[in-house]
Amino acid sequence: MKEPHSISNVFDAALLRLDIVFSDYEKVCISLSGGKSSTVLLHLAATVAKAHGKKITVLFIDQEAQYTQTISHIQRLKQLYREVIEHFYWIALPLTTENNQPYHSRTWISWEDNVEWWRIPPADTITDQHLFPFYHYAMAESNFTSGFLNWLSSGKTLAFVMGTLSNEDANNDSQPTQKSYGEDGNELLSTSETSGQIHTLYPLFDWQSQDVWLFNSLSKAPYNPLYDPMYRSGAPRSNMKIQEPFEQQTTEIFPCKADHLQQATFSRASPCDNARKPSEGAWQNHATFLLNSMPQKMADQFRVNIAQYLSWHRSRGFLTCIPDEEACATEEHDIVSWEKICAMILSNDYRSLALTASSSPSEDATFCCNRKKSRRRRSNSNEAIFL
Repeated sequence: MKEPHSISNVFDAALLRLDIVFSDYEKVCISLSGGKSSTVLLHLAATVAKAHGKKITVLFIDQEAQYTQTISHIQRLKQLYREVIEHFYWIALPLTTENNQPYHSRTWISWEDNVEWWRIPPADTITDQHLFPFYHYAMAESNFTSGFLNWLSSGKTLAFVMGTLSNEDANNDSQPTQKSYGEDGNELLSTSETSGQIHTLYPLFDWQSQDVWLFNSLSKAPYNPLYDPMYRSGAPRSNMKIQEPFEQQTTEIFPCKADHLQQATFSRASPCDNARKPSEGAWQNHATFLLNSMPQKMADQFRVNIAQYLSWHRSRGFLTCIPDEEACATEEHDIVSWEKICAMILSNDYRSLALTASSSPSEDATFCCNRKKSRRRRSNSNEAIFL
């Protein structure tokens, strides 16, 4: 590695690191997801690659259940940097990743065989399951990435460049494991060694969310339009993160969801296939149907959370009856409706975070569930036995 020059900000530091990458490695592959950090990384890498007179490879793993805005954004980037991109690997193969939405399966298989896909992959994507010699059906996404990098390297030095930021989830598997320093002690490049000739590099490892949005503001470079409704809703920049429907949803991250996409993901893996309220019937009956369709342990957790919420409102005189639809609820207080309860169940909000009187995330789940079930058995109130 070259000794770093004096750098005054993270933007200059990132350009310096990318300059080193294109000088020291024979091949450079950019990991693209369509999020804010990987988009900025591609903007910077394309600029530096053009200055070096080199080409880059881009890897985008299409997980099928992705938002239309993200797909359109990826297509725009592909077209924008077509002159500097040597190969754009848009992967639309059956791959397995962790799933936090369905009730039984803990994995999500994208582009699964013999099921109805929620959308058709673009014409130029890679769907041939025999193209890569290392691939096998529904292999783990992480294993596919490792095999792909070894296949792409072909004996040459390869830099796999990722856009992980300093304030992103510390549990992310792509977090740096090693830091390189120049002779003057300045932190130069965060790297995780994959093999002797392949290195995973993080040139944005000292960037924070505000740096990304400052770059977007000054450069006017395109970014994923999914962030616009998050900003208009008042979400802090640091909390704006795009999560697909099968990923863990939290209240700290703005829930940018598409209802049809959420339903498509839910129906792919849940015992309540295509569970929607019948055209005739009440939301209360539909809530009962949904709870009776899931595993008993999970249904009990939903029931105690709902009972606690209703008991909280009744004890404060807010609730005399539960309205069936959201439109029937009063605006003076945040009164729950059966429609809202159904939406909470369908989104697999296991801790009922959408209900303000839900269980504390710091409490042990099993202990909390047993304690609330005991309270329900001792209670004669309607809200404790309604389901």
